[in-house]
Amino acid sequence: MKEETKEKASKIWKDIKAGLKTGFSATKKGLSKAGTAIQNYGDLGMVLAEKKQFESKLKKAYVSLGELAAEKLSAKNAAPLTAADAEVAELLKSISAFNKEISKRDKILKSSDKGQAAKSAKKESAAKTPAKKAK
Repeated sequence: MKEETKEKASKIWKDIKAGLKTGFSATKKGLSKAGTAIQNYGDLGMVLAEKKQFESKLKKAYVSLGELAAEKLSAKNAAPLTAADAEVAELLKSISAFNKEISKRDKILKSSDKGQAAKSAKKESAAKTPAKKAK
């Protein structure tokens, strides 16, 4: 009877070890996926922050352009204001650069939104698929 009990205990212990090993492996895999997701959201947060910074710089450039135009046009004997004016040209160049940077970040954010939408649509369709009936 003692041998039989030892064998049962040994089998139970092996099953526990196998279960722990499987659980550890699944946990490790899950943590890896979670870490990747967190990194992706952190990266997107950084892109969004950069976009906001460029939008702020863009608004400041427009304000500067407006102030410059008001200053030049309200002066006595005001000369015509053109894009060839050095100060105006510099501000227009900055505005164009800020718009390009904002556009780049918009594309990154939109592509990530499409990826998230595709993943959630995939999960929803899998959840809505009816179970097969046993025959």
